[in-house]
Amino acid sequence: MLPFYEIQTKDLRLFRLTKPLTFPAHMHRNIELLYVLSGVQYVRIDETEYAVHEGEAVVIFSDIVHSYLKKGDEPAEAVLLLCNPRLLGGMFPDLENVQPVNPFVAKDSIHEEAAYALRHIKKKEEFALKLGWTYVIMSHLLRRLEFAQRPRVPVRDMSQKIIEYLSANFKEPVTLDSLAAEFCVSKHYISHIFSNRIKMNLRNCLGMLRAEFAAQLIRTTDDSLSEIGSRAGFESQRTFNRVFHAKYGMSPREFRHHIRK
Repeated sequence: MLPFYEIQTKDLRLFRLTKPLTFPAHMHRNIELLYVLSGVQYVRIDETEYAVHEGEAVVIFSDIVHSYLKKGDEPAEAVLLLCNPRLLGGMFPDLENVQPVNPFVAKDSIHEEAAYALRHIKKKEEFALKLGWTYVIMSHLLRRLEFAQRPRVPVRDMSQKIIEYLSANFKEPVTLDSLAAEFCVSKHYISHIFSNRIKMNLRNCLGMLRAEFAAQLIRTTDDSLSEIGSRAGFESQRTFNRVFHAKYGMSPREFRHHIRK
């Protein structure tokens, strides 16, 4: 069975696991960090299986196939952190073009500040505070990894093909008809892929990608919000405000104020 492409609707997500996680083969654009607090969690990354024990971690980069496994009755408690690589662009600008040679991080390689942050970061904290903890964690862990240039391999799964195409063309007025023409399939087949594999319709998917790009521009430029909305592909300021608020829980203006504060 082919892995499915999981759409990440948030730039930063945190889970505190109280038992071993089981999850089928999938991939997504966010960087995923698993840190085991106690017990052992099994994870398969690119066909290699790892037993991650207390105090150890794995770092899974964008579009790497991975799954979580349970074996016997072994318990596990862990922290699962998912972060959009663009959030880390200031520290590591080339994250989307590389991947770890070995995603496993041994206990003695994890700096005490990173371990402390992983144990104290909380799901319900405000975004800015969680982002601060994430910077501490990733700044230490990513420096412990050896990187290699990401290989460009053929994509077999149509859902991944569509997501990769949208990631490169979301600023354009993409429609079901234009996607069908691009991939030489029917409009109904494209619609079926969105409904059954991507689990999100085209409009919402485009809105998410555009809002994410707009958020990056708000963080890194002083451009006007109207210019940012236009550059991100939004047809109007009203649509920009509505979609951005749905994703981030605040307007673009409030987001800019929050970032500057």
